[in-house]
Amino acid sequence: MPQPFIVEAVVREIRRLPGFPNLSILDLSCGEGEVLSQLAAEGCQVRGTHFRSDDYIIEDRGKLEIFPITTGVDLGKPLPFQESSFDVILMTEVLEHLDSHFLVLSEVSRVLRSGGFFVFSTPNLQRLHSRLQFFLTAKHKLIRRRVGWDQSSADRYAFHIGCVDFPLIHAALGWEGLEICRLGLTQLKLKSLLLSPLWPLVWLSCRLTVDKDARRNPILKQTEQALNHWLSHPAMLFSEQLLVVAQRRGR
Repeated sequence: MPQPFIVEAVVREIRRLPGFPNLSILDLSCGEGEVLSQLAAEGCQVRGTHFRSDDYIIEDRGKLEIFPITTGVDLGKPLPFQESSFDVILMTEVLEHLDSHFLVLSEVSRVLRSGGFFVFSTPNLQRLHSRLQFFLTAKHKLIRRRVGWDQSSADRYAFHIGCVDFPLIHAALGWEGLEICRLGLTQLKLKSLLLSPLWPLVWLSCRLTVDKDARRNPILKQTEQALNHWLSHPAMLFSEQLLVVAQRRGR
């Protein structure tokens, strides 16, 4: 389940959305309803989903009885909701547990209303501490094991088997009509802040590394510039979690 500081960061971003608290919100794989309980208390119309009835992450099922919960929702399959059903869709510390992100992003886009928001948090592979470790070892800094080699295929979702590569997720969001409009902060750790003198170098490197094809194509250039902007954003470099707010463009 998400740690309290992640829950608070996600709720803080939801409060900033237009129309709050008069929003219909779907929380995919909602854990024990930590985020939903706060949003419901502030007047939002909320719904959650779960996949397995024996999900390891749910310790107190009584907390979920006050919310409408759709069970048996496999995020590797189409969602059981109508098109344009929700103002906001949440995924808090979920994407990294999926072996593929493409279908769920397509489904998120389908069930979001035009102008609605997709908000997700996930471990941040692109923070400076992780980038430095990857440079030295070719392995990103992870919170726990990426793959449960000793687990059955049905239980691998308990591990971070699909850690989010930001350039890929940036492209995938764009393919589905979702445009990143904000990055949030969750937690700042001292070891990351100690690397802050590298920020100007990262900023400059991102702006110098524009794909050669993008230099000749205005649309590609704009996309590449947006990617480089987010890759050098302070929240990207220093936040322990990647916290993204993306908006569904008009259909």
